[in-house]
Amino acid sequence: TGEFKFDKYAITETLRKPTHSFVTLKLRNMLRGCIGSLPPMAADPMYLSVHQNAINAALRDWRFPPVTPAELERLDVHISLLSPVKDIKSLDEFHIGEHGIILIKGGHRAVYLPEVAVEQGWSKEETLESLSEKAGLPSDAWKQGARFQVFSSVVLSK
Repeated sequence: TGEFKFDKYAITETLRKPTHSFVTLKLRNMLRGCIGSLPPMAADPMYLSVHQNAINAALRDWRFPPVTPAELERLDVHISLLSPVKDIKSLDEFHIGEHGIILIKGGHRAVYLPEVAVEQGWSKEETLESLSEKAGLPSDAWKQGARFQVFSSVVLSK
């Protein structure tokens, strides 16, 4: 495929700001792909971050086969623009529906966007158990020795 060319005059100052983002693709309300960027990766300009994550969500999410041309028109696209990530000392600082959360433990890491727990109907404990499993750890791994970071996001949807 050819390389996409951006119109340099259409890229506003806001779109040039370094921003971490996620792009979530859904087909009939079912997850079809979700890829994003988080610290410690450097934040790309917003327009590049979203562009790369959209391509990767469609073609390189290991959980799904690549999106087909026939699916493109039916996809719902959700772009999450992330706030800076903040270390927390206590899980009392993590609020379902308000924060996304990152678990870090022994070389393992996993993330949920703020809307995931709400969409799944999970409690805080269920969220942390699932997050531990997503990181490749036992479901109770979050209870001891894990570090947590939180962030908020603004979601743009099509």
